[in-house]
Amino acid sequence: MARYAPLVPLVAGALLLIVAEFLTVREIVVVTVVPPDGTDTGGSLHLYALGVLGLAMLPMAYGAVVRGARPAAVALVVLAVVACAIVLFVDRPVLDDTGLIGRTYDLAEARPAVGFYLESLGAVLALVGAVWALLLAPRRSRWVTPRERARTTS
Repeated sequence: MARYAPLVPLVAGALLLIVAEFLTVREIVVVTVVPPDGTDTGGSLHLYALGVLGLAMLPMAYGAVVRGARPAAVALVVLAVVACAIVLFVDRPVLDDTGLIGRTYDLAEARPAVGFYLESLGAVLALVGAVWALLLAPRRSRWVTPRERARTTS
């Protein structure tokens, strides 16, 4: 049962990345009102990249954990690092940018919304699960040619 434990953070992280694409990541509030076009979803900020990464992580998680495929575990680590990079370098810098609304209204304030926290949690869970799956993936021994195998068995 412990062998399948990395599936929990991997699947949870992938699903959070997918769900966060449709939730509000940033909202701009003017006094107490969110004006039209004052919210941004994850999909509008990075063109649904995290959703695609989350979808790609699901079969890779199966391959890495259930089947023990080391290449799938390495692919999971790469996908999780890319997801973390998108959260940190694409979404995080625009969280406090009020844009045109801020230039129009003096009291406009931009702040992160629930979608940002979910995508951040999803990226971290995916990274933890991917590293865990990589550590549990069996290492391949050196490939033995049929001639070498014949020498060792005779």
